[in-house]
Amino acid sequence: MIAGILPRIAVVDDEARFCDLLESGLIREGFDVRTAPSGLSALTLIRSWDPEAIVLDATARVTDGFSVLAVVRSFSQAPILLAKLDEARRDARFNAGADDYVNEPIEAGRLAARLRCALQRPPREAAQLRYADLILDVELRTAWRGTREIVLSKREFELVAALLRPPRRVFTRDELLDLVWGVGRNVMRGTVDTYISYLRTKIDAPPAQPLIHTIRGVGYVIRQMR
Repeated sequence: MIAGILPRIAVVDDEARFCDLLESGLIREGFDVRTAPSGLSALTLIRSWDPEAIVLDATARVTDGFSVLAVVRSFSQAPILLAKLDEARRDARFNAGADDYVNEPIEAGRLAARLRCALQRPPREAAQLRYADLILDVELRTAWRGTREIVLSKREFELVAALLRPPRRVFTRDELLDLVWGVGRNVMRGTVDTYISYLRTKIDAPPAQPLIHTIRGVGYVIRQMR
C-alpha cells in the first residue's frame, strides 16, 4: 500500500443491495471499492483492476462462490475474505484458497478491520501457478500441460515459473537472468534463449497451442495468441 492511495477492494456478490451497502460503507472507511455480480463480470473486474483484496459471497446463486474463488486463485494472490459462509463449509475455505471469512450480519466497520489486517500480512506464494492448461505445482515441483506431465530440470522449472509471475507480461532477457540465475550470475545472455528452446520443446510440443512467445527486441512472454 502506498501512502495517500486508497486500497483497492473488489466486492463480488449477486445481490445488488448487499453490494451497494458494502460499497458505501467501505468507501466511508477509506477504501477504493468496485463491485461486480458473481461470474464472468467479477473475474473480468479482478483481472483488469487488480484489487489488493477481495470480498466474495460464498453463497452466490449465479455461480458458486467457491468456483469463483478457485479461478481467482489461479491468477491472483490478493487476500480473499468470504462473506455469508455457513458453518458446514467453513473448514473448506482455506483449502479453496480463502484467507478469512466474515459472518452475517456483515458490518462495514468490522469488515474494514478484517481487510486492514489482511492487507498487512505478507503476500502468499501460490501453491500452483496456472495459465491456460499449463500448471506448475511450486511445492511438488511438478509441471503439467493439460493431462500431460512435463519433466523439467531445476533451471527449466524456475524459468517457466518466472514467466508465470505473472503470465502475459513480457520479460526481458536480463530480467529472466536476474530472476533465474541471480544478479551475481556468470552466464551469457544467450543462455535464456537456449533454455527457452528447451521449454518450447517440452511445453509447446504439438498438438498443444504454443504459449511461449518471443517479443522481438524485448524478450519472452507466456501468452495465448489468437
